[in-house]
Amino acid sequence: MKIDVPALKEGENSLELRESASSLDLGGLPGELKSDVLVTLTIHKRGDELVILGKASGVVSEECSRCLRPYDRKFSVEFEVFCDKIGAHKPRADEEQGETYVAHHDGKTLDMGPIVREAIVLSSPMQPLCREDCRGLCPVCGVNLNEQTCSCAAKQPDARWSALAKLKKEGSE
Repeated sequence: MKIDVPALKEGENSLELRESASSLDLGGLPGELKSDVLVTLTIHKRGDELVILGKASGVVSEECSRCLRPYDRKFSVEFEVFCDKIGAHKPRADEEQGETYVAHHDGKTLDMGPIVREAIVLSSPMQPLCREDCRGLCPVCGVNLNEQTCSCAAKQPDARWSALAKLKKEGSE
């Protein structure tokens, strides 16, 4: 996913790139990419400096962390990158560290692969859910509570409350 820097005109440039999962090396995702990643970029060029506003989108197949059911999740992540020629930008001590990613190019090409990869991996959920109200699995019998009900919860009191139940029983006697 390389950009030819000299081919960009001064001012605003728009690009649309499509990249396969294998070329992006998205091993940090909890799931598997089911589609190519579509990347749309708006590049503002001023001399050797580039300000890139990007959006990456695609579909990833994941396993729900509550019910363990596989599902497909669409993702769309936006990112911003400041890029200059290697050695041209000297950061000042008083510059604020924001959410802008800083990258460098050699005056010829800029590899967007690592930038897009990092944006996608950082935007993926730590605990993927098939839906917000997923009820998960019964801890006793293992049935998927989204698909059927069980009576295990009614039979098994929570052991963490046993000391309180004992105190309550002693107090009523």
